[in-house]
Amino acid sequence: MNIFNKMENLVNVTENEKILVSFIKSNPDNFIKMTSSEISEASFVSNATIYRLCKKLELSGLSELKILVSASVSDYLKENTALDFNYPIHQNETQYQITLTMKELYEQTLVSSLNNIDLEQLRKAASLMKKKPSIDLYTSAGNIFFAENFKFQMQEIGRFVNVPVEEYHQRLTAAASDASHLSIIVSFGGRGTIIPDIVEILRKNKSPILLISSTEDIPWAKHATNHLYLSSNESHYNKISSFSTRLSLLYLLDCLYTSYFKLDYDHNVDFKMAAYKKLSRRNGDAP
Repeated sequence: MNIFNKMENLVNVTENEKILVSFIKSNPDNFIKMTSSEISEASFVSNATIYRLCKKLELSGLSELKILVSASVSDYLKENTALDFNYPIHQNETQYQITLTMKELYEQTLVSSLNNIDLEQLRKAASLMKKKPSIDLYTSAGNIFFAENFKFQMQEIGRFVNVPVEEYHQRLTAAASDASHLSIIVSFGGRGTIIPDIVEILRKNKSPILLISSTEDIPWAKHATNHLYLSSNESHYNKISSFSTRLSLLYLLDCLYTSYFKLDYDHNVDFKMAAYKKLSRRNGDAP
């Protein structure tokens, strides 16, 4: 995850830590050149606050924080916070303005999604997919098509992904899961009535969970083995449509699929091509 996004998503931060985060975001170029004493003086916080923030970010110290700020600042600054993701178009706009706005919204969604990705979490999630014999994907009705697309991609390389749709089927699948199942849960803000129940069932069954969600604080997210974050610029309900969330989910699932694919690249290419040739044969064309 981009270090700026990681700082924004921290929970249980003190007021002084919030001041320090604000200082870093407003002065990234100066921050990476300053000593701890200079940072402390300029932001009006103590040295102890600086190192507490580093610890909460799971960093070894100020030097590592500076390196990550330096590496992340260009991508972070590409995000256009002025864009209204909920109501990107207006009544009197021309067709040309609408198409440009949608292009901008998609570009900003991808930048935001990339900034939110923790590459180590993505690597671990793909590795877990390879280790577990069974993969179940739980999501709401609005995201079923994206789940089915992921299922199709995986099936093309010989891996079956179970996508239960009805509430009873989801509960039944969770109840039948165990440590041999990887349970992928897609939930934007964790508000669905069924998802917390499913998480509790999976927790009791010791089934590892890969959670794909917004950056909002979700109480049961602590039970996830791995966590990937969607672009979280849209409101849950006050919007024209889920333009950004849909694209972000598609992007994350494609990143997950390609990360899994590359773990056994040659085999997966061969499997896919062999299956295509079998499908392409007409009756009697091949022995």
